[in-house]
Order: sequence, then C-alpha cells, then structure tokens
Amino acid sequence: MIARRSMIGAAAAAVAMVSATSQAQDTAKLREELMALEKGSWEFLRDNNAEGMRGFLADDGLLIFEDGKRYNKREFLALMKDFKLINLTIEPTYAVRMISPDVATLLYRVTYTSTFKGGAAETAKVISSSVYVRRDNKWWGILYQETPIK
Repeated sequence: MIARRSMIGAAAAAVAMVSATSQAQDTAKLREELMALEKGSWEFLRDNNAEGMRGFLADDGLLIFEDGKRYNKREFLALMKDFKLINLTIEPTYAVRMISPDVATLLYRVTYTSTFKGGAAETAKVISSSVYVRRDNKWWGILYQETPIK
C-alpha cells in the first residue's frame, strides 16, 4: 500500500514537472513572439509605415509616452508623419507576464533618439510596458506606456 502511494505521488510529481516545463516553454515562445511584434512596431515607426502600424495597433489602442502625452490610434497614426526615429536600442532583458490566456504584458528597457517636426533630436531612456490582447487569434498592441529612467 505504501509503495503504491509512493508510485502515485511520484507520477503526480512527474506530471506537474512536465506541465511546468511545458508552461515555461509556452511563455518563452510567447515572449519571443511578442518581442518580434514589438520590434516590428518600432520598425513601422522608423520607416513611417502607417499601414503597418494600423495593422499592429488595436482600434481601441492607447499610447502614453515618457513626457505624459497620450495618443489613441488615430492620433498616433497622424503623428507618425512628423516623427523621425533616428536610433533605437532595446536591451535583451525583456520579460512577458500573462494576465489571462488572451492578455499579456511585455516589459523591456529601450533607449531611442528621435525628432518631431524637424526639431532637435532628443534621446529617451525608458522602461516600456506593452499590453497585448489576442482577438480572433491575432495579438494586437492595445496599450503602450513608457516610464523614464534617470
């Protein structure tokens, strides 16, 4: 009887270990998938690709930048024509946090230099938080927020 209980306990532990490993692999895969989308959104910005950005941002998306300015999708797409991304460095220590099966937050540090309407170049060093929502089996950027790093 004791041997049988030990075998059942060992089997349960093995199932839990396999489940945890599978979950970690799924999270790592999602982390890379969302970071690829995030890097793509920066490329849309750099290339002034409003159509690409339109396909990235959810219609109810919101972007909040390090200076506190907020933009909805329509406002941000309009702003892109006057924005020039000069330089971008994303640190490799990014992370993903699952909020639900269809909502995830990507956290990372980025330094970028940009100009607006041909003004002086400014460099921002920030912690970025991007919330993604999965709708119709597609991940959409729904909230982007920056916090300055001093």
